[in-house]
Parts: sequence; C-alpha cells; structure tokens
Amino acid sequence: MKKLVILLGLMLATTANYAQNKHKSMKVQRDSIFTVMKLSDENKLKMHNLIAENSKTQKAIKNDATLTEEQRKEKLQTWKKEVTIKEKSILTPEEFQVWRDFAKNLKNKPKE
Repeated sequence: MKKLVILLGLMLATTANYAQNKHKSMKVQRDSIFTVMKLSDENKLKMHNLIAENSKTQKAIKNDATLTEEQRKEKLQTWKKEVTIKEKSILTPEEFQVWRDFAKNLKNKPKE
C-alpha cells in the first residue's frame, strides 16, 4: 500500500512539473531571435508583416481545392522562393543566416 501511495505521489509530481514547462510561443521565440539579431524596430515590423503574409498565403494555397497536389507543391515552392527573396531584402547576409539557422532548428525540433 505504501508503495502504491509513493508511486501515485511521484506520478502526480511528475505530471505537475511537466505541465509547468510549457514551450514558448512562436511569437516569443521570434521576438527573442530578433533581439539577438539586434534588428531595428523597422526591420522587426517588416519581418512580422512578412511572417503574417507568409502564413496567410501558405494557408490559402493549402486550402485551395481547385489545385492538384502537384500544383499545390509547385505553388508553395514558388511562394517560398519569393519569401526568401523578401527576407534577403530586409536582412543583412549575417542576419539572414541567423534567421535561416533559427528556422532550421525549429523544423528539426521534435514536437512534444
């Protein structure tokens, strides 16, 4: 009986601890990388606007029922190239590399 109580206590403590370790929201993570990159307020705003535009456009392409899967892939690839060009026009080459590394790390991070 004591073992059962101890086991339940440990399970409860582990669950409570896990619930407190929430991941940072995407916006908080982006803002922190923008701070590390030392972006000007103007460039932060441009990047936020580009990110919002990117999100809306990707969602629209993915939800476009008139496109075949192949057309959807092509359109997304074209859009991603356009976004990269826009990012490069906003950021310096060093900032762009930091931004790409940040995005790559997010993609490779396992979802919990």
